[in-house]
Amino acid sequence: MRVIEDATTTEENGASEMRVIEDATTTTAVSSHDDRQPSHSQVVPDATADGSNAHSGRKCLSLVRSSLWTNCSFITYCLLVAAVQGCIQSVLIFLPARGRELGAGASGAALLLTLFGAFDMGGRFVFGFVFDIRAVRQRRSYLYTVVAASFGALAALLAAFRSYVLLAIGTCMVAVVEGGAHSQRATSVTELVEPSQTSLAVGLVIFAQGFGNFYGPIVGG
Repeated sequence: MRVIEDATTTEENGASEMRVIEDATTTTAVSSHDDRQPSHSQVVPDATADGSNAHSGRKCLSLVRSSLWTNCSFITYCLLVAAVQGCIQSVLIFLPARGRELGAGASGAALLLTLFGAFDMGGRFVFGFVFDIRAVRQRRSYLYTVVAASFGALAALLAAFRSYVLLAIGTCMVAVVEGGAHSQRATSVTELVEPSQTSLAVGLVIFAQGFGNFYGPIVGG
């Protein structure tokens, strides 16, 4: 009986040793697999952020060094856009109050703004075709300057009208040329700058337009 028990114990010890060897082998294999693959918890240098910052710095530097700042035609155009937009805001604030001064009621004052909006849309539609004529297209920037200057001159004359009817007629005329100037604002930029500068040039023109929206109510009010 003792011999049988010793043999059984020896078999159990051997099985335990085999199990320990298998566990050690499995642990070693898992460790080797983990060493070959990078851990998600490891800190990886963020090269993307550095590249993005460098790209932004180059874009800002290119903006400062851009030849647009020495392009006299483009700078004049931006000033013209700011002036036109300021006139628009001044007119829209001035019209209802001027209509009341000439004896019109609340409905008559509101009608002036309605006429301005309707003839503004008509002017954009008409001048959109006129500016697209081949003979006109080659001199589009010059014609745009004339239309925008006409808008400013007519807007200044609105205060000279002494009757509500004349004020309404003048409002329609101002709205037509204002719509014509608006219809070609972005198109004229392409004739003043190089194709590679179009995106930046349009952004600066929109900035000039926003500046006009800022000072227009101050002057008109």
